[in-house]
Amino acid sequence: MRIAILFSLLVFVNSASAESGLEYDSIWRCDESRFNWYCDIPRDSDQVDNAVEKPKPKAASEEDEAVADLKKLREDAEKKRALAIVKPTPENLKSYIVAQEALMDRASVFSDVWRRVIWANPELNYQLRNPSNNSAIQVRDVQRTRKEAETLASLVRDWGLFFFFRSDCPYCHRMAPTLKFLSEQYGIAVFPVSLDGGGLPEFPKPSRDNGMAASLGVSVVPLVVLGNIKDRRLLPIGSGVLSAQEIVERIYNLTQTRPGELY
Repeated sequence: MRIAILFSLLVFVNSASAESGLEYDSIWRCDESRFNWYCDIPRDSDQVDNAVEKPKPKAASEEDEAVADLKKLREDAEKKRALAIVKPTPENLKSYIVAQEALMDRASVFSDVWRRVIWANPELNYQLRNPSNNSAIQVRDVQRTRKEAETLASLVRDWGLFFFFRSDCPYCHRMAPTLKFLSEQYGIAVFPVSLDGGGLPEFPKPSRDNGMAASLGVSVVPLVVLGNIKDRRLLPIGSGVLSAQEIVERIYNLTQTRPGELY
């Protein structure tokens, strides 16, 4: 009796499924066109991955290719050089020489094109700022010397030179006449500051150091410092024995030019 009832129910379910269009070959296959409660819902990340197109690899630029080619040439020459050193056979040496000459040929072409570009573009010509031939150097030096002298003459009202020394320092004795000459030639004031209280023949009555040397971190003498009397700016000129021309040039550079302007 129970078997008959179960069989009847099974027939009824199958009949109902066929009439409702719910029949399919497998209950585990997802069919979106039919009612199917077990279909997996796609994850957001899957939808994003499918929606966003992955960027294509960027093509190598001409510069990148040139870098790779140059690296390959250098590595090839270096390998041949190493082999020629470890195994100096005529064949290995010839192979290295050929590779090395290939690099030198490229360098020669580069150098030639470089100078041609400089000739055609004066704004790129370093020689215009710092000439190397004697005639141009003489002209540049005359102009610069004139500007330096004019600069020093214009600074005498507001600037002076602080000269730090010791009376027992032989280099200080050699430096003193140079500063005396600058003072007489250009009229710039020199303020001698003695670290030990003693004087020099050119500066017999110096000022005794009152802590200024310590504040400047003076550890070596002689030392020359350019100082502004009005705003009290201090610009170290240099230590050791300096020529008059060196001092004038440095004063001009520190007061009239920006770093790198003359080079």
